[in-house]
Amino acid sequence: MTDWRVLVPIKQGNDGKSRLGSMMGGDARSDLAERMASHVLGVLRTCFDPSQITILSPRRPDGWKGGWSQDEARGLNQELTAWREDQENVAILIIHADLPLLSAEDVRAIVDAASDGVAIATDRTGQGTNALAIADGRPYTFCFGVDSRALHCEQYPQMPVLRREGLMADLDTPDDAIFVGARGFAV
Repeated sequence: MTDWRVLVPIKQGNDGKSRLGSMMGGDARSDLAERMASHVLGVLRTCFDPSQITILSPRRPDGWKGGWSQDEARGLNQELTAWREDQENVAILIIHADLPLLSAEDVRAIVDAASDGVAIATDRTGQGTNALAIADGRPYTFCFGVDSRALHCEQYPQMPVLRREGLMADLDTPDDAIFVGARGFAV
């Protein structure tokens, strides 16, 4: 997987993971987000050279040696579009930082699924998009947000949609916390 560029959007600060507010305060949610991001980045470093991995965040994370793109608060889809334009026509993988069950096999699976163009990984509800891989320079409009799976699939209806536990199990809600907790991730 030497020719891919990977982007990991990371929300920073105590405002992230607000839907977990009934379970934990802002500091705990921030710590949780950092632990999940650290896990995702660790998995990605087993698949890619750190120079291929870029973090999208408001400020550069302490100790991060890979690439960094400053989130200028234009909205995720605009930030992704600007980053992709800078990558020219290389293969890209966008993967969210809140996937505590992610494995290297999951990363390889989405990259392999996109070998003929594009693939996405949905969330547990089948409505969101947790990862998106584009193996060529084809046009693509990022539609992360509500019902992103359907919006992404409208562009290329035949694209593979992966439903692998490590890619599906994002941690946004108390129900998600129960799901990943039952699989060994300490919330």
